[in-house]
Amino acid sequence: MSRKKRRIITILITVVTVLLAALLFLTQSKSLFEGEVSTGGAHASVMSDLEGITEANPRVVDLGMLGSHNANTYSLSKYNGLSGEADKAGTRMLYRGAWGLMYRYSKNQVSDVYAQLSEGARFLQFRCGYFGDVWCGSHSAVDGPMDVYIQDVIRFLQSAPGEIVTLSFHVYGCGKYSARDMERELANISYGGHTLMDFIPYSDIPLGDLTYNDVTVNGTKGGAVVMFQIWHASGNDQARALAPEYLHKFYSWGGGGDKAIGKTPYFSEWCNRMSSAGIAEGMEELCEEARTHPDYYKDALRVMQIQSTPTLEDIWDTAGAWSLVRYAKKHNVEMISNPNFGKWMEYMPIVLVDFVTSANGDFNRRINQIITAYNENLIHALLTA
Repeated sequence: MSRKKRRIITILITVVTVLLAALLFLTQSKSLFEGEVSTGGAHASVMSDLEGITEANPRVVDLGMLGSHNANTYSLSKYNGLSGEADKAGTRMLYRGAWGLMYRYSKNQVSDVYAQLSEGARFLQFRCGYFGDVWCGSHSAVDGPMDVYIQDVIRFLQSAPGEIVTLSFHVYGCGKYSARDMERELANISYGGHTLMDFIPYSDIPLGDLTYNDVTVNGTKGGAVVMFQIWHASGNDQARALAPEYLHKFYSWGGGGDKAIGKTPYFSEWCNRMSSAGIAEGMEELCEEARTHPDYYKDALRVMQIQSTPTLEDIWDTAGAWSLVRYAKKHNVEMISNPNFGKWMEYMPIVLVDFVTSANGDFNRRINQIITAYNENLIHALLTA
């Protein structure tokens, strides 16, 4: 081999080595997940502070709520094992070989569940499954045990009369068990002598008829609404239905992705875009669908999914984001500053985001203020109807 060729090969190897070293450093950098975090619990009573809410008694599905996308992922670590949904050869090589390249696009939150609730989150989405002999949270990698998250919810509800927390569980990777087993486990998790069932005082009420007073006992107690997404793709028939003993307490929806077809207890759509502009386009399309098919959504929880997803379609946003948390610092503010955001809320009053406790651009305070104004208008309309 000539000296010139050896020199070219040496240069190429050096460049590749430097780039890989930079990538490994960046994927391990704490700055990928750092940002200004809202603390202090300023929004722990966003519902009970609403004047006239018990008199107006709005339906739960009509209430504005701040939502936490994959609320369990605050404890996700790049050293965690892969979950069943991601444990494939290609994914395993990418996840472990890049020392966190995949991890930074799997972690959606930075604050624990109790802190998220204290900063105004009232809709918590959890991804969960059965891994290593315990029910855990997950998002590509296995997260912490579910009982830690649920104990935070119980702890909050014990001291939050008049507040409603809605929990939406997306069940993956049940192993030898089923979603029914997960429901039974959930019902028995306790904190301070209480289980989640103690905060579900109602029975056999269709979701579209469920009201604020039903859940909070006329504003005197904290209350919960629990929903399971049951995938039709599951080969286990038991995974497709709620456990019989909880049919009168829990709600379920499932099948074919996030887009609601026909009457359903859940109306939403995953935009599968990274850029703020791309997600805004998706919101406009979904609003138009909701407007032209009102029976599809009027009795459902209507969720505005404005969280980002890495895609080739938005390759520059994806490459420049470095992590979903880092991207959300700017993206969340851009979305609520969109001139059409108020219209989107009319159709989808639950606002689901990454980095729900972000104080960057004053996001957490601003979104709580927007949702409070929405709920005040709702109450006023009910009282003057």
